[in-house]
Amino acid sequence: MLTVVLCVSCRKAENVVVNERRDLVVADQGNHSLIAVMPPEWRQVPSTEFRMLNYRFGDSGEVFVGRSRGGLLPNINRWLGQFGKPALESADELPTVMMLGQSGVLINASGDFAGGMGRPARKNAGLAGVIAAIGDQLVTVKMMGGAEDVAAEQERLIKFCEALRIQEAGEY
Repeated sequence: MLTVVLCVSCRKAENVVVNERRDLVVADQGNHSLIAVMPPEWRQVPSTEFRMLNYRFGDSGEVFVGRSRGGLLPNINRWLGQFGKPALESADELPTVMMLGQSGVLINASGDFAGGMGRPARKNAGLAGVIAAIGDQLVTVKMMGGAEDVAAEQERLIKFCEALRIQEAGEY
């Protein structure tokens, strides 16, 4: 009986042939190439499937870095729509912030947050975020929390975005 068990575990491994391909998605890229300088007032929390970098501040504020597609203006308007704000026709009038060597747009909204993406609705909420087109995708840095807390943290958010960079080859 022991011989049978040992022989089963000694079988030669079968060759596996891959004959399909798909593009990588955010979930496949556990090790992103971004380097960030976290303000000491923030706390880093584990990344998630859709958040490459993930932070908390204050009692209930959060800051997260992600990737998106779908165009700059649709993403801006989606964020504004979460607060019941009217859609913009253009991003030309929005303030800009340098992020990853590109000019990103700064978006602000406050009021009643409608919820979404797993977050409940919230009164007197605030949003500050930067969206920059990097190649064929968007990099987003979104801060959410109480309206006063977000307003108080906005300068740190801007400095965080300005210091965000892509890791060079061979750099640790």
